[in-house]
Amino acid sequence: MSSPSPTRPAGMGATSRPAPALHRRADDVFFTVMSLAMLAIVLLGFASSYFLRGATLSHQPSVLVHAHGLVFSSWMVLVVVQPALVATGQLRLHRRLGLAGALIAGAMVVLGALTTFGTLARGLALPPALGSPASFLIGNLIEMLFFGAFVALAVHRRNDRVVHKRAMLIANAALLPPALFRMAFPVVEQPALTFPAMVQHPALIGLIPLGLIAALFLFDLATCRRPVAVTVIGGVLLWAMGPLSEAITETPAAQHIASWAQSHS
Repeated sequence: MSSPSPTRPAGMGATSRPAPALHRRADDVFFTVMSLAMLAIVLLGFASSYFLRGATLSHQPSVLVHAHGLVFSSWMVLVVVQPALVATGQLRLHRRLGLAGALIAGAMVVLGALTTFGTLARGLALPPALGSPASFLIGNLIEMLFFGAFVALAVHRRNDRVVHKRAMLIANAALLPPALFRMAFPVVEQPALTFPAMVQHPALIGLIPLGLIAALFLFDLATCRRPVAVTVIGGVLLWAMGPLSEAITETPAAQHIASWAQSHS
């Protein structure tokens, strides 16, 4: 999450050239607004099960779940703070926080996987909408791998403002389905926040993250005058996560791993 420099406005393989000041300003507004929208989704989605219960002070099943909530919450704060720092010219602080952000992202991948296995090990009855234990396991693992891969790309291309910002947005879009799921299918009884549109149209759980990438694609056309490679690739891979997860879930290996996780508390 280090500071991007104003280069390569056409995409991952474009020739470097200074971005016009107007485009940089448009970047600042767009990515700050998108980060606020994603933060709002996470806050609303996890309000019932985490934030309204006191966050780190709430009763949770294990220390692992507490660590998971704390680290993911810290990341979402950075998701908003980092583009705001760039927009206000605080690049030195942005770079320093970027180092912490890279470590937090790595911890998120590990904790996300461990928490998924821990949920199965506790023998919790999963909501029917989540499908089988195998689909829950594989879906979460693919989500975390996708997130980690695009954060790694963003860190690697931190000096390319075009790729860096877009890779971060795509990575964060992949984190939204669990929050959106809770808006339609609360995992706690009291307090339980639901949103009528989400309840009546659960397909929005998958469509909203893709909608954010579609908005990014339109922004690319408006500012770069052409599709940006990382946006197109990220959008296709984000869409492919669903079919890929379903295909892997049906394999004997996935079923075996899920059964193993359930039998090891």
